[in-house]
Amino acid sequence: MRFEYKFAMAEYEKIKKYLESFRYRCEVTGSLRRRKEDIGDIDIVVGLKELKEFEDVVLEVVSKYSEIESRINRYEFMLKSGISIHMIPELEEHFNYTLWHSTGPKPHVKLIKEIYKERKLEIDMTDTHEKKIYTDIGMEYLKPEERWKKTEIISVFN
Repeated sequence: MRFEYKFAMAEYEKIKKYLESFRYRCEVTGSLRRRKEDIGDIDIVVGLKELKEFEDVVLEVVSKYSEIESRINRYEFMLKSGISIHMIPELEEHFNYTLWHSTGPKPHVKLIKEIYKERKLEIDMTDTHEKKIYTDIGMEYLKPEERWKKTEIISVFN
């Protein structure tokens, strides 16, 4: 089942507010962050000091969110509205890298990684910002919603 962008973003905003009330850092990722017209699920990166906290505390907090209908699997929950949420745990120091990587789309991420490899560079996964991932290889920052259409253009010029 697919959902309209506005509907999915409204659902995300509610759970973000809920998680932030527990002082968790979270950001939407995936197709919702890329502003696709239709969304399959809501992917959320949650930043933590240690991943054990995710298993022990965060998943319990999410399971008690009043809009949860059921648990699908370890990291996924179905909301009463019919859309599912997928929780992505990450250490604070890798949060920005994971946000970039999980935003995708996969062909774009693969292409950027290939450019790094060709230039014998490595993406700095610690405390880096998305813009730096692009500037380190001499590219202009691409907003998430631009990444799909620019993937083909980039590959032609590299």
